[in-house]
Amino acid sequence: MTEHSSPLRVRPRAAPGGRPAAAKHPRTRGLECATRRRLPLDPCPELAALRTRTEAFLRQAVSEFAPVGDRFEVPYRGTRLIVHPIAWTKGRTLLRFIAPVVLGVQPGPELHARLSELNNTTIFGKFYVMDDAVWLEHNLLGESLDWEQFRAVLASVAHHADHLDEQLIAEFGGHRWSDRG
Repeated sequence: MTEHSSPLRVRPRAAPGGRPAAAKHPRTRGLECATRRRLPLDPCPELAALRTRTEAFLRQAVSEFAPVGDRFEVPYRGTRLIVHPIAWTKGRTLLRFIAPVVLGVQPGPELHARLSELNNTTIFGKFYVMDDAVWLEHNLLGESLDWEQFRAVLASVAHHADHLDEQLIAEFGGHRWSDRG
């Protein structure tokens, strides 16, 4: 696979009898997703370097954190932060800061409108709903990561997730991460 290739391949579909079949929608005609098996790989040197830098920054920033798989978890008041170094594109990395804000919430138009308002006023992070939970996430480029960026995003995501949980629970129900059963 080349740097610019994709697992999405265009090829004509055949109907019974070997003739190409028409797709249901003109934009998806002939599109088929070629599934590839992912093999466990050793992290690229850039990802290994980002993990090492992330752990060093966490030791500077907080008194408590735990490595969990390929990420780090940081407890913060009623929530936690997931700090996740990932490979992005060839030789490039990202550092994801993710925090659960409210769990057990029912998605709906009012919740989506409220999260849109928050996204319009929040500098670091985006709010979204996934798996009946509200999440806050911000990503940084791994190669240019420095202490000031790390510290600012870590503090902002933690503060917003912990500060907004009670407001969103009062408006939409659910519970905090720390209150899970």
